[in-house]
Amino acid sequence: MEFRTTNLPLAAAIVASAKLKLLRIDSTPTQATMVFVDPSEHGTSLELDFLAGQLMVPASQYNIQLRSMRRQIEIKLAAAKKGGQ
Repeated sequence: MEFRTTNLPLAAAIVASAKLKLLRIDSTPTQATMVFVDPSEHGTSLELDFLAGQLMVPASQYNIQLRSMRRQIEIKLAAAKKGGQ
């Protein structure tokens, strides 16, 4: 099973929590989707915990993941836009 989200802060928190593994980042010219391996189908409950402020992760790890994922997305989106021209 997979869990998908376009919410970058949520994705960074999930990676920082090490509860799910990031499989890949899919992109179109206007949007990126983070895809996680979710064999136990916990993604939705992690999302709800995050939105409720209950998914706690180390701030330093969250910051590292947020920056890293943002950069990966920028690269993917640029490639998708270039390929779409």
